[in-house]
Parts: sequence; C-alpha cells; structure tokens
Amino acid sequence: MVESMGKTITNMVGYEDLEVVDPNSGDAQTENANGTADWKNDSSLDRRGMTEESKSFWGQLSQMIGSDITSMLSVPIFFMEPTSVLQKMSEIMEYPDLLTNGAKATEEAERLAWAAAFAVSVYASAERTWKPFNPILGETFQLKLGDDNEGGEYLAEQVSHHPPIGAAHAETPYWTYDIVSCPKTKFLGNSLEVYPVGRTRIKYKTTNEELSLVPPTSKAWNLVIGRLWVDTFGELIIENITTKSKCVLEFVPCGYFGAGRYTVKGNVLDADGKPLLYIDGKWNDNLGFVQCDDQGAPLADSERVEMWKASKKPEGDSYGMTNFVHTHLNAWVGGGLLKSDSRLRPDRAALELEKSSEAQALKHNLEEKQRAEKKKRTADGDTWSPRWFKLNKDMKLREHEYSVDDCPPWTFDKFPEANELVKVDTDYHGIAEETFSPWQYPEIHE
Repeated sequence: MVESMGKTITNMVGYEDLEVVDPNSGDAQTENANGTADWKNDSSLDRRGMTEESKSFWGQLSQMIGSDITSMLSVPIFFMEPTSVLQKMSEIMEYPDLLTNGAKATEEAERLAWAAAFAVSVYASAERTWKPFNPILGETFQLKLGDDNEGGEYLAEQVSHHPPIGAAHAETPYWTYDIVSCPKTKFLGNSLEVYPVGRTRIKYKTTNEELSLVPPTSKAWNLVIGRLWVDTFGELIIENITTKSKCVLEFVPCGYFGAGRYTVKGNVLDADGKPLLYIDGKWNDNLGFVQCDDQGAPLADSERVEMWKASKKPEGDSYGMTNFVHTHLNAWVGGGLLKSDSRLRPDRAALELEKSSEAQALKHNLEEKQRAEKKKRTADGDTWSPRWFKLNKDMKLREHEYSVDDCPPWTFDKFPEANELVKVDTDYHGIAEETFSPWQYPEIHE
C-alpha cells in the first residue's frame, strides 16, 4: 500500500507528464516502439497498513485541496528520483540536433517543423513516476551539447525559491534556446492539473528568426481512487515572431479505452493562416511531416519525413530513466564545474548510490541550510541575486506568452569563466557533500 501511495503522491507533486512506473512490479505491461512501458496500477489508495510517515504526509495533502502544491511540501525521499528539477528541465536537450537541422533548413515551414519536433521530443522522457528534488536557491546545472564542432553549452539556475522558478539558456553555433519555468499546479483531491507557466524562446542564428513556444497542459487522474494515469492535451503553439508564421499542434486527449493516446497532429501555417505542412506522430515515440493541401490534410502521394524518433530506453531501470539521464545529466565527463551544480547535491548523489537513509538525512540538512540562509538574509536586510541570469524589465512580450507577473522576465546574462569553476572528476559522489555550495553565506555552514 505504501508503494501505491508513493506512486500516487509522486504524480501529484512531480514535475509534469508522469506515467505510472513501479520498479518492483511484476505486472504485465505493453511496450511502445521505443521500449517505454505502458505501466498500470489498478489498485486504489488504502491508508490501512501505511507507515506513520506516509499517513502524516497524506494528512498534509488532504488539507491542500484547491491549492497550488508546487513548493508547499517537503517530500520524503522514498518518493524521489536521483535528479533535480533543473536536470529535469534540461531533458529537452537530449535531441539538440533537431534544432540544428531546423537552422540548416532552407524552407521556413521546415524550420518551424523541426522546432516542433524538438519541443515534442521532451515528452518521451516524461513517463516516469518519481519526483525530482526541488532545487536549492542558487543551484545550477551545466551541460555540454553535441560534439566539439557543432555542439554548445547549456546552463540552468534556480532564480527563485518561493515561488519556484528556474531559468535556462543554451547556445550553439546555429541557435539559442531560453526558458523561464514556473509551473503551477492545482490539487483537486482525486486529480491534479499542471499548468506549464513559463516562457520559451528559440532563435535561429542562420536566419535571425525568433520563435516563441507555448506548451500544452497536463492532468493526472485518479490520484486517490482508481487507476492512476496522466494525459497531456491541448495545443502546442510555436510562433515565428519574425515572419508571423506558426505551427499549431494538437495533443489529442485520451479517449475511452485509450483511443488517441499519445497522438499529436497539426499544421505549419503561413502568416495568412494557409497550411504549408502536415505534422503528426506520437509524443512518446516519433514526429514527422508531409506536404499538405490547402485544407491542411496530408497529400496521399507525399513522402513522410520522420524528423524525430525516441531513443530506446534501458531495460530494468529502477526509475524508468532514459540513457540520456544516466550518461549526461547524472554523469560528468570530468573538468571544470560550478560548485552549485545539481550533480553535486549530496542527497541526490546518495540516492543515486541507493543510500536512501543517508539521502534523507542529507536532504533535511540542505533544507535547514536554506532556511538558515533566508533567516540571515532577512536579519541583515540583504537581497539575493542570481549569478547567471538577470531581470529584463524592458522585455517585450509575444503573443500567447504569460505576463511578467505570472512569469518574471529573467534573461540570460553570462556563462561562467574558467576561474569560477572547480575541478570535478568523473567519480564525484564521494566529494559531493563537501563540494556542493549554492550558498550566499557559505561561512555560516562551516
């Protein structure tokens, strides 16, 4: 029953589009082409037999019906996976070549289509149940993209704790990517609505075109009674701010008996609304485009161009993680790294080594340090400022974008210099606790 509770609450307080994954389950399952299992949990929540810790946690949640629970709870370690929300944000960088292909495309419609494939591809990594760690204020995450010739850099930073806001910037010779993520949730008792509040912009350096992206909504059903499942539905809109063309994709809501599950379809439209391409696929598996008629329907004799195919997931992974998480997000190639990097979180590192009790104690210690920082900041009358992002009060909002009240105008400032990094080896877990430091007042923690 505790495991059932864990899966339920994980989805309630987790990041987004999470499917039911029980690493200890022997239940029958079906697989998609990329090896993703359609995990099922047909048991209802039953509080009998729960540990006191689980009962206490559920008691807290029962008082929050109708509330945004994004950052209201300190979640026990047995609901967690060994990643940070900042790492979760970076999973969209598993397929950076999609944007590179878009930047190199000669046709405007195809450049939008490739950007759509990039935007859809992240959902293939979002079918696991466990909750990532909430970032510490000032926590960062760095990632190298692609190869040395056509690769680039990615940097994310937690710029606000209450409300939780993460900002990230990626840059290659061909494009830039910027996001401010401040998702909201609404806990409804037996369901949870997830609103992807944020601002995402992509710029193709090859054409100087700027794109604005607005993602669809997600909802978790049957959190308490019935089989837990999550659906993503509504429109994904990518607008070319420069030319006013756009791509509108419909994430089809799941119907009875799973009808329409994972289906994505739509069109690239010119500035006058004329369909130029038809795009379709499955958001957990693939996306492609074909030429279309004036009504937006695919032409029968047109060959489909498959832009994206999800990588096959590793078998037997306890958390249902992708290979990208293991080989890029949690792994480090060695060399200079910010001391505030998510990989170096001691609680995350301990959980990755399956040291759950140690991870719980370290998580509590980090939370206490963060409270001590806030107390000193208040007592001293200080303010906190991000190191790598800054507020741009003159930012011009695009159509469909959230207001600056809902999503503050954080913009990228700079990448760290070499002298701001510390040397971290590939086997860093043993030095994580002594190295991790996102703190404004490191002296009070010595």
